[in-house]
Amino acid sequence: MTTTQPQERFVMGTPHALPQDDQYAFWFTTTEKRLLSAVYSMRCVSAMKRHRPTGRVLVQISTDHDPDEAWHWIRTELEEVVNYVELDDVWVEALKWIL
Repeated sequence: MTTTQPQERFVMGTPHALPQDDQYAFWFTTTEKRLLSAVYSMRCVSAMKRHRPTGRVLVQISTDHDPDEAWHWIRTELEEVVNYVELDDVWVEALKWIL
């Protein structure tokens, strides 16, 4: 199963066990570097490896975290990042002047 966001800004596969060790991972696809940075900065993520031919990223979940809970946490955080609108400096200055 793969979950696609309505805006199609990122795609997250479901967590699966890695054959070589006790870790879980899922495939993540996006074209936005800030979303990759957001995922990488989360404590539940132990590593990220890009699969060059496809552009997908294998996100490994730390063994200290439950894979399903970590996956849902990551998804929730990404939805917040996607919905956050960053204003251009011109608008920030205009709002400062108005307020």
